[in-house]
Amino acid sequence: MTRNRRSLRPAAAVATCFVFVGGFAGGTVSGAGVSSLPEPASSPEDSMPNVLVILTDDQRDYNLRVLPQVRKIFKERGTFFRNAFVTTPLCCPSRATFFTGRYAHNHGVETNDDPSRLDQRSTIQRYLQDAGYRTALLGKYFNLWRHDPRHFDDWVMFRISGGFNEATYNINGRVRDVRKYSTDFIRNRSIRLLRQYESDDERPWFLQVHPYAPHAPFIPAKRHADARVGNWKGNPATFERDLSDKPEWISRRRKPFREGKRIRRDQLRTLMAVDDLVKEIFRELRRLGEAGNTIAVFASDHGLHWGEHGLTQKHSPYLPAIEIPIFLKWPGRVPRGKVDDRFASAADVVPTIMDAAGLTPDPEYPLDGRSLLEDWDRDRVLVEFRKRQVRRPPTFASLVTRQYQYVEYYDDETDEVIFREYYDLVNDPWQLDNLLADGDPENDPPQETIASLHARLAVDRVCAGITGPTACP
Repeated sequence: MTRNRRSLRPAAAVATCFVFVGGFAGGTVSGAGVSSLPEPASSPEDSMPNVLVILTDDQRDYNLRVLPQVRKIFKERGTFFRNAFVTTPLCCPSRATFFTGRYAHNHGVETNDDPSRLDQRSTIQRYLQDAGYRTALLGKYFNLWRHDPRHFDDWVMFRISGGFNEATYNINGRVRDVRKYSTDFIRNRSIRLLRQYESDDERPWFLQVHPYAPHAPFIPAKRHADARVGNWKGNPATFERDLSDKPEWISRRRKPFREGKRIRRDQLRTLMAVDDLVKEIFRELRRLGEAGNTIAVFASDHGLHWGEHGLTQKHSPYLPAIEIPIFLKWPGRVPRGKVDDRFASAADVVPTIMDAAGLTPDPEYPLDGRSLLEDWDRDRVLVEFRKRQVRRPPTFASLVTRQYQYVEYYDDETDEVIFREYYDLVNDPWQLDNLLADGDPENDPPQETIASLHARLAVDRVCAGITGPTACP
């Protein structure tokens, strides 16, 4: 499914990073290239590896050409999960899934307005801190989060949502306004923290780095302000004219192609500083001799439309909003240069980290994802979204497979289905023709198929864990 769709795009794909990082010492980092120091594989007797997770904000799966260091470090030296999806295409619910390995209907953070509903005992930072890790967060946590983050030893956290050339941070409990480019500031603080943590080499660390890039307003670093990113000519979905088969809320929000083209240009330029961040962090890991004993993840909290179906937002069920790249790197434990075709999910990151660290989840918080280090496959992924604001789309849930995508929209009062979409992703990878509303009954899926999908989705929307009668997909 996604392989066919991506074959219509430029060959490379952009990735996003999610890294748990903390600390607050200042300093600058040189602009040297990736170190040529060897990267030894972790030995079988190694236990409790360091953990690095880099998570960008609103970065869709597109064009690694502007991220040469991510391509070299993660794609060439690690494994790329090219059929990877978020479970909710909205910042706070998705980030809560990256923290917990659970769907939004289980961790409770269903919108950007309710991150306080997250039970902090269910988070990966709690598990690793309890296991003796030094834990740190650097960058974005949740939108509008004003309190100290739980289960982190150190943090340099955006106090509101984020920013670029100036931002307000909570730095280990002290609020500061910083007039430095935020991605570079986070990069420098991350490296200084690595040096601090490695002064006690007996304890493993968990570093989570969350740059604001490439979120709106998409402001690149000065050095990248005029960088060439190619003349994008769009794709079939950016020029879709007939939206009569789509939900009514889409036709009301139609944006011109030039707007999507501008967003793409500015997002790619903004990501170039993320590439610098990745380069310098791994350069420091090699210098410290820790690259071989560090499991690293690079991902995004969700995607963003560049004008597909007239949209320039996230929070939709369509592929530009829900597809993300996930990269996994662990020398000697994860294959180099492999492309993994399994259906991966944001919910799989926490189980993967816990597997690597040899930890068992609290049975009170069953994991909905699976470890990417194990051998398994899934036939579908669940995507869910809960409406809480008037201007947002209706509540929806969706099943994505290699052959099709099925979507249901719901009345928020009654939970009754108010609209359906069904896309043949093999023959219509750009989702131009909703077979259930195109006015041609001859191409409709059989009614029994729709009834079966409705029943399947009803179960998945309340799933919990990966075993039992309501096991998550």
